[in-house]
Amino acid sequence: MDTIGNALYLGGYGIYVWPAFATAAAVLCWMAVSTVARLRGAERSLDRLRRARAKAAAPGGEAAPAEALNGQGTDP
Repeated sequence: MDTIGNALYLGGYGIYVWPAFATAAAVLCWMAVSTVARLRGAERSLDRLRRARAKAAAPGGEAAPAEALNGQGTDP
């Protein structure tokens, strides 16, 4: 057990190394979650745009409203 304690102690530097390691791991996890959330949002926006364009291109279809194209509405 003493060997494991010494390995975790890291010659006195463990108090600096382990919090830095935990912080880096937390940042990497946050980046992964954030990236997936942004990807899903972009996919939803793209799907809305595709549906609006398909509706406009259909025979008798009406022009796609700006809200459907950009998800926000018209810009002033």
